[in-house]
Amino acid sequence: MNTAALHYRLEHIDNLRYLLCLAREFFTETGMLPAEIEYHGQRLRYDPVAANAVIKGALDEAAYIGRNRLE
Repeated sequence: MNTAALHYRLEHIDNLRYLLCLAREFFTETGMLPAEIEYHGQRLRYDPVAANAVIKGALDEAAYIGRNRLE
């Protein structure tokens, strides 16, 4: 099995909305969805539908984190 990983470390991201915007932009540019993201030490699954809801203000950060937390 061939596997690869790409990790970005971003400084000064002060809310989840900004991080999700960056993940969406990465997908738009590359066509690759992130498997997971990390926000303030919490591993989260990237859900593009819920991420879009957070970006538009229809879903709050706590709800996104609660639904997509990885253990």
